Amino acid sequence: MRRERVSDDIYVFTSDLYAQVTASAVVTREGIVVIDTLPFPNETVEMIEYLNSLGQGTIRYLVNTHWHGDHTNGNFCFDDRIELVCHRRTQEMLLKYGRSALEEARESSPLLEEAELRVPDVVFDDGELVLHVGSKSIEVALMPGHTIDSTVAYVREDKVLLAADTVMPVPYFVWGDRHAYVNSLRALQDYQLESIVQGHGEVLLRGEIPSAIASSIRYLEVLENKVRDIVDKGRGLDALDKLTIDKCGKSRIPLNGLVQDLHRANVHALYREFTGQTEPAFRSEPR
Repeated sequence: MRRERVSDDIYVFTSDLYAQVTASAVVTREGIVVIDTLPFPNETVEMIEYLNSLGQGTIRYLVNTHWHGDHTNGNFCFDDRIELVCHRRTQEMLLKYGRSALEEARESSPLLEEAELRVPDVVFDDGELVLHVGSKSIEVALMPGHTIDSTVAYVREDKVLLAADTVMPVPYFVWGDRHAYVNSLRALQDYQLESIVQGHGEVLLRGEIPSAIASSIRYLEVLENKVRDIVDKGRGLDALDKLTIDKCGKSRIPLNGLVQDLHRANVHALYREFTGQTEPAFRSEPR
């Protein structure tokens, strides 16, 4: 696990074990707010131990930004006295899919053998939740697209957006909605931002943010047009395989190349949609 500070009071923890997943913590003497867990319990426990070692306030809240296991598998590692918070949609999705997703993930990783599903019981509905802890105000707002329940957390005083998977090196919408994704990315352009913590990968600094968001919006628009053109011309899977990520304006390098798998999943999801094919009820993420 790698850790860094994006401001005096905000720490970012990045998994060394899966897809550079990030979790964050806003630290004050009156309490700590953790945003998401890391994919595997051992890394989540290491994060918790580090935060406790700082000698600041205790952990008061854990916020899940969306239901995917790489951001929630570590929920059970937190003390029962810590309040687990999420949007109502996240609670519903964890209750519906969380157990089957965890069981599938266990089959491919012995590191999840001890993991247990823990679903937050403090929920908020549409609009935003504001957590006031010490001198910090943290706005948690629904930003669907990556998933229907995706949220972001904005630390007002630091102008830092803990964006989770709403901001990634390549937008991934197989579990969500690309139109909602574009709207959410456009909404982020209204924030006053010093940095963005992506759900996977490197922290974006102020000078990088406008172009990164614009690039993701453009990717979603270009991808839709190219896949629709393939379908309209009656071309098949061979044409999809040739539609590489760089042809849609994104680099194939981030996340050690995993972005190419995410892109490929996006392509096939759009193709199924445009050709009227149906999807199974549960789909795991690329690994």
